[in-house]
Amino acid sequence: MMLRHLLLLGTALGVTYAQTLLEALSKVPELSNFTTFYQNNEAFAAAYFGNESSYPITFLAPSNDAFTTYHAQHQVSLFDVGPDVLLQLLQYHTLVSNMNQDNFTSVGTKGITAPTMLKDSPANNRTTGASLGAKFGGAERARGQVVFIQSAGQASSPTRFKLMSRQSSDPQNAGIRSGLASTVNLQTLDANQGTWDGGSFHIVDGLLTLPTTCARTIRSAGLASLDNAFNRTRLWSALDGSKNVTCLGPSNAAFQAAGNPDTVLNATALTGALLYHTLPEVAYSDFLVDGQVFKSLQNGTVRVRVEESEGERTIWFNNAKVINANVLTHNGLVHVLDAIMVPLEQLNSTNTTASGTPSSRPSSTVTNTASPTAASSNAAAPLAKALRFDGALWTFGASLLALL
Repeated sequence: MMLRHLLLLGTALGVTYAQTLLEALSKVPELSNFTTFYQNNEAFAAAYFGNESSYPITFLAPSNDAFTTYHAQHQVSLFDVGPDVLLQLLQYHTLVSNMNQDNFTSVGTKGITAPTMLKDSPANNRTTGASLGAKFGGAERARGQVVFIQSAGQASSPTRFKLMSRQSSDPQNAGIRSGLASTVNLQTLDANQGTWDGGSFHIVDGLLTLPTTCARTIRSAGLASLDNAFNRTRLWSALDGSKNVTCLGPSNAAFQAAGNPDTVLNATALTGALLYHTLPEVAYSDFLVDGQVFKSLQNGTVRVRVEESEGERTIWFNNAKVINANVLTHNGLVHVLDAIMVPLEQLNSTNTTASGTPSSRPSSTVTNTASPTAASSNAAAPLAKALRFDGALWTFGASLLALL
């Protein structure tokens, strides 16, 4: 359907005519650089944004500040970026559904994992699960790499998912997390400003960062102890070559509190520990529910606990609390934990007092819930093949307890 020749319904006071993205962008002064960029690449942009079979979509338009910041970070103007990188950036700035202002400002404490148009790229070595596909128009439409969206106005706290690069009291703003734990502010526009033929557009104050390998992501996040553990076990290439991986990565302080197992444990025990902290599926935080269980690559059980109180949403994996959620990688994500996970069997034992009555620490009822990203039987095949790990050899639990 030729959308640009149709009338869009306006408010009860009038009617707004359909307009191309370029026409809509040109009316927003804060997007003057991108408007010029679009005009300079009109044939390229028209081919990309003219595919009406992809509509409706939402474009995250870089502000003038985003252009300035990009130049300062990369020492090259966005106007001079090559076509291959340019296409990936445009795709990653395009959400596959029409998200209006209310969609962004009402995400609450859970946030939203939103697929983009970045599909066939080294930055997207993951597949779509049933839950994510059902939410965004099917597996193929939702196949692209994701961003994570969090509403603004959340107070800074290490137990919250703080995804704003700066705090804002403006309820029309939101935070967008992309690769390398990069976060930019998003200014939402109402229907009178942010509507075009193909859907909606809103403003981001920085360029999104394409997700990259687990190795580069973990090092960029400053997780030196976790990096050392993977170095000692030589698992980087296997981890980065696997699809659909969630790394439950203890912080440096967590390793130190446990007696530095990244340096003390032998290679076999350390391998088991890392396997226990790796899930062969992508567990975005907004799809996690209280009592959900996962099987790790060590074949151990990992249980989720979710608590919501006074506008806060806190997540645990076994005994470890998430302190930095949804650090996106090319093949999944990292959730940074405040502790090294204790095996669930040992945790259940220590949560019972000597009299045999349960301790006061909250505990979840174990249930099975579908993951948002499906992990096929061979999704983590490169990792499993490289490890050739026998669960009977896993000595992490005893070794870790000896350190505590």
